[in-house]
Amino acid sequence: MNQSLLVWGCILIFGFPILTIIIGQVGESLRRREHPLAPFLQQLQRFVLPPLSILAIVRKILGVQEGGISLQILETLLGIAIIYTSLSLLKALLTPGQKEYFWQIAVPNLLFQVVRASVVLGIVAYIIANIWNIDLSQAAAALGVGSLVIALALQDTLSNLVSGFLLLADSPFKKGDWIKIGDIQGQVLDMNWRAVRLLTWEEDLLVIPNGSLGKQNILNYNQPTATSGYYFTISFSRNDSPNLVKQVVEEIYEQITGTVGPVYVVLKSFNDFSISYIVWFSAEGYWPKFRVARELRTRLYYAAKRKGLTIPYPMEYQYVMDFTELDERKSKPEYQQQLVEYFLSLPYFLSVSSQVITKLVQNTTLEYYGTGEKIIQEGEFVKGFYIIQNGNAKLTLKDTTGSEQEVTRIANGDFFGESVFMSGRPSVVSVTALGDLQLIKIGADAAANLLLENPKFAKQIDESLDERRKAIGRVQKQIDRLAKNVSDNGSLSGSSILKQFS
Repeated sequence: MNQSLLVWGCILIFGFPILTIIIGQVGESLRRREHPLAPFLQQLQRFVLPPLSILAIVRKILGVQEGGISLQILETLLGIAIIYTSLSLLKALLTPGQKEYFWQIAVPNLLFQVVRASVVLGIVAYIIANIWNIDLSQAAAALGVGSLVIALALQDTLSNLVSGFLLLADSPFKKGDWIKIGDIQGQVLDMNWRAVRLLTWEEDLLVIPNGSLGKQNILNYNQPTATSGYYFTISFSRNDSPNLVKQVVEEIYEQITGTVGPVYVVLKSFNDFSISYIVWFSAEGYWPKFRVARELRTRLYYAAKRKGLTIPYPMEYQYVMDFTELDERKSKPEYQQQLVEYFLSLPYFLSVSSQVITKLVQNTTLEYYGTGEKIIQEGEFVKGFYIIQNGNAKLTLKDTTGSEQEVTRIANGDFFGESVFMSGRPSVVSVTALGDLQLIKIGADAAANLLLENPKFAKQIDESLDERRKAIGRVQKQIDRLAKNVSDNGSLSGSSILKQFS
C-alpha cells in the first residue's frame, strides 16, 4: 500500500507538472503555426489535467473511494471537460471541407454532426449511470409514451433527419458539386441533419429540406467525372459549305483553353434560309463550360467575317446586311481610293508610288479578330503581311514552361508578319488581339514582290524593326532561350530583311 502511495505521489509531484509543461509547449508551438490540433492540446492542459490530478489525489492519496456530492460534482466536471476537449479533437480529425493534412478524414457535414452528438450522448449517459447512479432503462421506459407524442409532433423534422441519413448513405452529391433539382440549379454549400443549402446562379442561398430533396430527381453535373459537356445551336447560310463551317469551328476551338477532347459539329436541320448546326464540346468543369461557350460564340462572329460565312438574319431582315457586301465594297473605286490614301499616310510607304499602291490594293483583304484570338502563332509560317487599321495587339514569346511573355504592343498603323519576307523562316513571335481588331492583309506573294521592286521600302521596313528586335532580344535573354530561338526559330535579332533580298 505504501509503495502504491509512493508511485502515485511521484506521478502527482513530477509526472503531472512535466506533462502539463510538455503539452503547453507543444500546444503553443502548434498555435503559432495555426495547426488544427492546437485547440485540443490547450483544452487538454487547461480543463482536463487539473480536475484529473485533483481526482487522483482524492482517490489514490486520500483513499476516498465512495464520496458524497462533492466527489460526484468533481467527476461530473471532469466528464464535461472531456466532452469539450473531445469535440476539439473531433474537429481536428474530421473535416467537412477540404483536407489540409493527410491524417485528417473528410466526411459530410451531416456525419460530422452525428459523430459529435454520439460522443456527447455517450459521455453524458456514462456520467448519469455511473456517477449519479441513475438507471437509464427505467428512465427510457418512463419516456416511452412521451417520446411517441414528441415523434408525432416532430414528424417533419424526423423525416428530414431520416432523409438526410439516406442521402448520406447514397452520396448522390458532395460539397462543391453543381446539381439540378427539378428546375433549380445550384452549387452545394452545406448539408446538415435538416436541409441542404445551395448557392444559385443568382448568388442567392436556397435551403431545401432533406424530406423534400429525397422525393426529387437529382442531376449531378460533377459525377461521375468533373468533365462537363455542353452544346448550342448556330445557323449559317445555305450557301455556306458545311465542311467549311466545321473547319472554322474546329480551328477556333483549338485556341480556347479549358476544353477537354474535340469539338463535334453536327448538321441539325435545313431551314428556309439557313442550315442549323449543333456544336458540342466538353470542358474541365460545370462552370468553365459556360466560359468556353461564350468565347466560342464570340470568336465565331469574327471568324465568319474573315472566312466569308453568312450568319442569317430573321426572315423580315433577310439579307438586309450581309458579310458578302464586304467583297462588293472592295471592288468600288471609292473604297480602293480610301485604302490607297491610307497606305500613303503610313511612314514606311512614303517611298512607294501611288500607282504601285493602287495595284497592291487589289491583293489586299480585310480581316477581323476578337479579344484573345491569335493571328500568328510562334513557330508557324505566316500567310501575309498585316497592317493594323483599327485596334491593338500584343507580341509574345513562349518561355520554357510554355507561358507567354509579352514583348511589346502594337496599334493603328503598325505592321507585323514581317517574317513573310524571309523565305523559309517561321514567325519568331505570336501575335494576339487585345480587343476588336481590324487588319489589312497583303498576300505573301504581293508583299514579296513589293519588297523586291522597292529597295527603299525594304530599308524603311528594316529600320522600323530595330526597336522590335531589341525588345525580342531582351525577352529572349530573360527567359534563357536566346540560343534556341536563334537556331530553331530564326530570331529577328540576327536577321535583316535587306540581307534576304540583297
